[in-house]
Amino acid sequence: MKRISSILIIVAFATTVLAQSGINEALVQIEENSPRITSIRAHFDYLKADARTELTPPNPSIEGGRFPAVEGAGMKYAWGVNQSFEFPTVYAKRAKLAKINDKFADASFSAARQEVLLDAKYTLLESIHTKRMLIEFRRREAFARNMLAIIQKKLDAGQTTIMDLNYAKLRVSEITQSVKDIEAQVDIIAKRIFVMNGNLPITISDSILILSPLPPKDSLMAEYAINDPRRTALDYMVDVAQTNKQLVSHQGLPELSIGYESEKNDAEHFMGFRAGLSIPLWGNAGKSRAAKIKVNATQTEQQSQIQLIQLEYDELYLNANSTKARLDELKQAHADFNNLTLLRRALEAGQVSIINFFNEITFLYDITDRIMALELEYAKYYAELHRFEL
Repeated sequence: MKRISSILIIVAFATTVLAQSGINEALVQIEENSPRITSIRAHFDYLKADARTELTPPNPSIEGGRFPAVEGAGMKYAWGVNQSFEFPTVYAKRAKLAKINDKFADASFSAARQEVLLDAKYTLLESIHTKRMLIEFRRREAFARNMLAIIQKKLDAGQTTIMDLNYAKLRVSEITQSVKDIEAQVDIIAKRIFVMNGNLPITISDSILILSPLPPKDSLMAEYAINDPRRTALDYMVDVAQTNKQLVSHQGLPELSIGYESEKNDAEHFMGFRAGLSIPLWGNAGKSRAAKIKVNATQTEQQSQIQLIQLEYDELYLNANSTKARLDELKQAHADFNNLTLLRRALEAGQVSIINFFNEITFLYDITDRIMALELEYAKYYAELHRFEL
């Protein structure tokens, strides 16, 4: 007996590992082929490139003219080259802002990518769950047809009535329709996975759902604080606002310009360099005030979002524990009430009516369905609590 139990444990563990491996491999394929992830990556690549569009001064300008005298035959020729630029430290601050913006964009992309993969993992879990349900309902259909055959024999022997036979046929019809409905769900989920994978085929082998135990809450929250890209993106969001405030402050320094000019008339020729300096009075006042407000607003938003994410984890952890407790309780109830074999023997012996027989197995089936639904629910909670691993 111990040997048989050990073999069963090893088989169950191996099945669990294969299921997890299958999901991870599917997620790798979806990440490579997903049009949503491709679109999100392109969006953040654009934002990174756009942040580097003002790292150099504007183009130099060349101007010139020919000026005939208002009176007489005299003529003057003039031309010049001019280059304007902001205060040199502005470009250093803008380059620093671009680097921080790159980090913010990368973290934001990771968070958005994570959302796509989490949604994909939900769908993969639903696929496994639905296929398990299909296997279960096909087994029930076969069992119901077997019972129908037994009831037909009892009717032929005069041991039951046509009403009992019709009732059994109705129950078989109900289960057959449920099988068809679940087959449709399997096809719908398969098509959804097909689209998620960039319209490329992907196979998820039938397996059990992962029901790993939850780690301690403190350990989970410590991992979240380090690895969740949403938290990282919020930190970089504040860094971007603070660096932008420094940039705006330096933009209040004088703007500079240098140039070369040449003027020539019939008598003389003038040429030389020129320089200019703006007077920083009020041109940057509004921007500076707006940048300060932006920093305060961003810091407030950061703290608010961090609290919301922490509350989300608290709620998910509580729901996961509650679901696991209900699941364990139902599994125990299923073990206590799983008397299908005895019910069949009682029906064959005429010790239970047809209606009571089907009522009893319906009660047992309801428990089984609830167990499978709770397994899916718990697997989803566990996946979301570990989303930072995606």
